[in-house]
Amino acid sequence: MTGLYIHIPFCKRKCPYCDFYSVVENDDTIFHRYVNALLLEADKYKDKRIEIDTVYLGGGTPSLMDEKLILTLLTGINERYKVCDNAEITIEANPSSVDFNKLSGYRKAGINRISFGIQSSCDRELQALGRLHNFDEAKKAVFSARQAGFENISADIMIALMGQTKSDVKKSVEDIVELGTTHISSYILKVEDNTPYAEMNLTLPDDDDTAEMYLYMSDMLKGFGYRHYEISNFSKPGYESRHNLKYWRAEEYIGLGVSAHSYFNGSRYYNKKDLAAYLSGESVKVIEEKNINKSEEYLMLSLRLSEGISTNKYMSLGGNAEILDKAREIGNRFIKINGERLSLTEEGFLVSNEIISRLL
Repeated sequence: MTGLYIHIPFCKRKCPYCDFYSVVENDDTIFHRYVNALLLEADKYKDKRIEIDTVYLGGGTPSLMDEKLILTLLTGINERYKVCDNAEITIEANPSSVDFNKLSGYRKAGINRISFGIQSSCDRELQALGRLHNFDEAKKAVFSARQAGFENISADIMIALMGQTKSDVKKSVEDIVELGTTHISSYILKVEDNTPYAEMNLTLPDDDDTAEMYLYMSDMLKGFGYRHYEISNFSKPGYESRHNLKYWRAEEYIGLGVSAHSYFNGSRYYNKKDLAAYLSGESVKVIEEKNINKSEEYLMLSLRLSEGISTNKYMSLGGNAEILDKAREIGNRFIKINGERLSLTEEGFLVSNEIISRLL
């Protein structure tokens, strides 16, 4: 089974912390041209008899597109691939860009999972993040989604914000859990190069305060019945993101759209960040990696998951036979060893890059 990622690069306004490829655009004509370009790109895979079990519309802000255009896109995808009856089909949404009618149309088009970029329940924090919604609008959006027939509803929370305290984190977690979300993705704010935040003299929580917030949030969510199944992701039982699990388990997926990445037929490649070229139908693919080091990739991706890695599988892929000895040297504060399985503790998640570099 193959995953399908579709990048929708349009935003009403660019958030000052975001370094994903997006453009400020709200023109239906451009949206229609883009969907046509997506389906033309999809045609290039048409003869491969691909079976799709996850579809993910990410961005950008996919929910800027109306329900009729999303239906056109998904109908075109169904015409080109074999989409499984039980496929997980996700759309990312900004709370300010949806209403009941649009959400109902998305549900009728076949979307069965929605991910809201809520980020915080504190309006002061939302304003500082450059979000277009307040928390009342976020609550209304989640309520409308449930009324439209969505059961699988995810929300983003961002921590380690300017001036944020543990009590602020506590309030956001409690408020967003109270909405009945089945999945929560939580991200630590990082100031990325070439973003407006990079040009500001921001004062963010230090590493110790950030770690404390992360562990506190994790404990809270587990207390509310969420499973911490990946570094940044928590879910109620059975509501893990099936699409994102493909990335972390190194399963194959196709990426359609400007800047989209793919891992297909053993190769990794991506589309250039050039909307004009994409709309004109130019070939924009760039090969990223052909000869993939399977053991390193398995270690780096699977240690993001609470299930961790099988050291037997790691070594069968050509990995270092001394990995268990290296893990014991690092210690059980950061690594759990259970037979031939190795995984990170929650404190280990916070320093995962350092641990992985020591294990390789």
